[in-house]
Amino acid sequence: MIIASIIIVTKNQKHFLEKTIPTLLNQKIKDQFEIIVVDSGSTDGAREYIEKINKIKLIKISPQGFKFANAFNTNAKEAKGKYLVRLSGDCVPQGDQWLSEIVKSFEDESVGGVFGKYILSGKKGYTYPNFWSASRFPKRKTRYSVKPYPFMGVGFFNLTPDRKVYEFAGGCCAVRKDIWEKRPFNERLLAGEDAEYSWFLHLIGYDVLYSPKIEVLHEHKIDPLGSVKAYSGLDKWSLVFSWEILRYWIGRVLGHDPYKGMYRT
Repeated sequence: MIIASIIIVTKNQKHFLEKTIPTLLNQKIKDQFEIIVVDSGSTDGAREYIEKINKIKLIKISPQGFKFANAFNTNAKEAKGKYLVRLSGDCVPQGDQWLSEIVKSFEDESVGGVFGKYILSGKKGYTYPNFWSASRFPKRKTRYSVKPYPFMGVGFFNLTPDRKVYEFAGGCCAVRKDIWEKRPFNERLLAGEDAEYSWFLHLIGYDVLYSPKIEVLHEHKIDPLGSVKAYSGLDKWSLVFSWEILRYWIGRVLGHDPYKGMYRT
């Protein structure tokens, strides 16, 4: 029985995969999960490395017009697990209980999404990704429970009154497949599709759970200019992000709700 499907989206990250794959194959949950690697044009030997491992399914996609949401959605359709685990190619899981902690987090039926903690190697010149400072990873397990309210989430991404609406780190997260089948990640978004999905989960009545025991090594090179652009809220992806949520509420005001029938009672 396949409980979880781990979908890794990657390109030219063989050096990460060589650490990630052995860790995943050594998880305590034996023979209850599958690994799907989605590669968008690697030339560093990553594809050849994966092809040598019989237990892993490799799916090759074109790098043209790449979007994380599309790469994940396209291949989640073939997943057999009850839970869909999304793992970025540069995220390295820590420990043999990593997947067990994810699965355990879904024991509460009101939890629609789960995400873990980013940790750093301490390597000089590297830090947390933009938007994900250390302060966004609590020391204890945290449940983000937001009751839907009119125009929840409207406003520029970093100016939303209730930040809890968006707490969902896409580099290491998981969702229930039965929810995802009703509404996949938003492929119109250039970025931030993870945060937007958190908004959607709260909107239809589910909580998002964070567990510090679900650790992945995930760090980016320090980029001061990139950080300023990200937090300005005026770059293209932030504007598209805000519009996607606003267009939902405009539709609601006009009497059209695309999520009718999905709300948890």
